[in-house]
Amino acid sequence: MRLPEDITPGAAARRSLLADFLIALVIALVAIQLAAGIGVVGFAALLVLLGLLLWIGIEAALRRGFLRRRNRGGSPPSPSRSPGT
Repeated sequence: MRLPEDITPGAAARRSLLADFLIALVIALVAIQLAAGIGVVGFAALLVLLGLLLWIGIEAALRRGFLRRRNRGGSPPSPSRSPGT
């Protein structure tokens, strides 16, 4: 059974939201299982690691976006010539 492909944008957004929710639920369940197995200190270490990875990812994304925006500006303006020269 396949999902219909000709759907409204609202239905596509709801389907995407449901998929995101299910993925988040699975990730949360895996994190809880890991935390139960490694203890409180290990769970805190995982949170710190997740925070650092998130920080690095955001910083890299911002840097990439900044460089792309800067390069999109084109070449520097050429000096204008005055009509009398």
